[in-house]
Amino acid sequence: MFLAGQKVGKYQIVRSLGSGGFGAVFLAKDTWLNTQVALKVPHKQSVELFKLLKEPRLQAALNHPNIVRMIAAEKENKIFFMVMEYIRGKTLERILDEQKTLDWVKSSDIILQIASAAAHAHTNKIVHRDLRPSNIIITEKEEQVKITDFGTSVWLNKVPYASTRIGSPPYMAPEQFMGKATFKSDIYSIGCIYYELLIGRPPIFDPDPFKILEKAKLGKITPPRLKNARIPKDIDKIIMRCLSPKGEDRYDNPAEITRAISQFKGKDASKSELDDIRRRIKARERERRMICWNCRRPLPLKAENCPHCGEKHD
Repeated sequence: MFLAGQKVGKYQIVRSLGSGGFGAVFLAKDTWLNTQVALKVPHKQSVELFKLLKEPRLQAALNHPNIVRMIAAEKENKIFFMVMEYIRGKTLERILDEQKTLDWVKSSDIILQIASAAAHAHTNKIVHRDLRPSNIIITEKEEQVKITDFGTSVWLNKVPYASTRIGSPPYMAPEQFMGKATFKSDIYSIGCIYYELLIGRPPIFDPDPFKILEKAKLGKITPPRLKNARIPKDIDKIIMRCLSPKGEDRYDNPAEITRAISQFKGKDASKSELDDIRRRIKARERERRMICWNCRRPLPLKAENCPHCGEKHD
């Protein structure tokens, strides 16, 4: 749509940054301010202006360090485009392609930032509906998360859910498949991303969306800790709660995910695991010690009297 070197208003196209189902993105130079920006051009240019303005208005309503900033929406030579801050970095999808998985510490740091951004969006009554690795950029130097692509996002103001069935199947909550996406659908998506960061693939992966829906509705998800024993139990629990088939069983809001991870990170993870092992060993030893001193037969746990000979035990 735009070519390198082409001038579009005050913007000079540098190169293409990529293209998706809804639009193409270009790196451009703002010749007035001498800064680099990203221009997003929707593929559908023939729709009414108010429909084209939906995405930039949604994104412009958000002001958060982990959300790509919307600068302007413009139209030049009958071509509508959005002007956003340019993020120098890689998508989480590309990072996973290169590294396959991340350790639980780095994964948790990323999820903390995603959850913080989602909480900000939800406070402003906006549900993203398409949280996935390809829509998350990690900056080069600071390794800061930046959520982008609000093309499928919607305001949930005075309505209980978004009725359009839209999203990326491996990251969609069961209710989202049914056209009833809520704020808790984003929480499910966060759980999917968390799972993929640690395991290398989403919790339910199948080319057939209907099979994904069927398994998601039944909660047929293998806990990540069963696939990778290095994942702490607390992190496993956080992920599986996010992935609950029913929205009411998930966290009430992304801020609760942030609190749960932060509370766990405040502990010494290795000490926590060691304490757990010690508790289990102690329980087994106690069970072995429960022998009647009189008849030498095993005693039930917490038994006050031996069921075999009747002797009393303290």
